[in-house]
Amino acid sequence: MFEHFAQFFFFLDLIAFIAVIGMHLVKSNTNIIRLYFLQSLSVGVLLFSVGLVEGEHSLLWIGVLTLVIKSIVAPIFFARLLRRFSAQQSANNYLSVPLTLFVLLLLVLFSYSNTFLPLGVLAPEALGSISLGLASVFMAIFLLINRRGAFSQMIGILALENAIVLLASFIGLEQPIALEVGIIFDIVIWIVIATAFISMMYRQFKSLDVSRLTHLRED
Repeated sequence: MFEHFAQFFFFLDLIAFIAVIGMHLVKSNTNIIRLYFLQSLSVGVLLFSVGLVEGEHSLLWIGVLTLVIKSIVAPIFFARLLRRFSAQQSANNYLSVPLTLFVLLLLVLFSYSNTFLPLGVLAPEALGSISLGLASVFMAIFLLINRRGAFSQMIGILALENAIVLLASFIGLEQPIALEVGIIFDIVIWIVIATAFISMMYRQFKSLDVSRLTHLRED
C-alpha cells in the first residue's frame, strides 16, 4: 500500500501530527475546533485514499463516513456548542508553554526511540509514519492531562481516537467495516454524553475550567 504513495500518506500523517501540536498551543476554542477539523480531514482522506489504492470498498465507505461525521458534522456541532456557552476562550494548560513544548519534544523523541523499532517489521516502508503516529497518540493523551478546559479535553478524546486510527492504518491493522462504523457511532454517543456533562458543569460553575470541580461539595 505504501510503496507508491508513501510520501503522500506521510504528508497526511504530518498534517495530523502538526494539528495535535497546535491543540496544545492555541488558546481559542474556535482554533481547537479548526485543528480538529484539519486532523479529521487528514484521517478521512488517508482512509479514502487507501481504500481507493487497494480497491477496498469498505475503506472507501469508512473514509466517507469519517469525512462527513468528523470533518463536517462534529465541527459544526462544536461551533454551535461554543456559541451556546459563549466559551470562545479555552482554559490554559497546567504547564507553561515552554514546559509544554519540552514535554512534547520528549514524547516525540520517545516515539522515535529504539523502543518502538520492532513495529517497523510490520511496515518497514512506513516506519517514519508509524513513529509520527505514535507521537500523535502520546501527545493527544498529554492533551487530556495538561488542558484545564472541559471542552478542549473533549476534543482531546476525539483527537486521540483519530491518532489511533492513523497509527493502525500505517501498521496495517485491518478491521471489519461493522466495527469501524460502530466506532464512529460510539463517537457520536460520546459527543452527546460530553455535551450533557459540559452543560451541567457550565450551569453549576458558569465556566468550563475543570479546576472548578475542586470546589464541588455535597449538600
